[in-house]
Amino acid sequence: MSILRPQPIPKYGDLMTMKDFIHCCETGAFIDYDGHGHYSDGTQEFVGERFDDGRVKPSMVKKGLINTSYSHIIWFNR
Repeated sequence: MSILRPQPIPKYGDLMTMKDFIHCCETGAFIDYDGHGHYSDGTQEFVGERFDDGRVKPSMVKKGLINTSYSHIIWFNR
């Protein structure tokens, strides 16, 4: 995985706290088919050079594979 670089938060997408995002995934409100998220600190979005770098899917939450050092997720519905 490459280093994630900051960029401005896009006007589309829903900024939510990491806690709220995890709750939505654990309760089944978000599933992989619904969309994906990107890491955020609440003021910037963090993405990598490759398409999937920094991408967060609900199934990753259930597997414990997300980086919870970020405070927020930007959720992008399909």
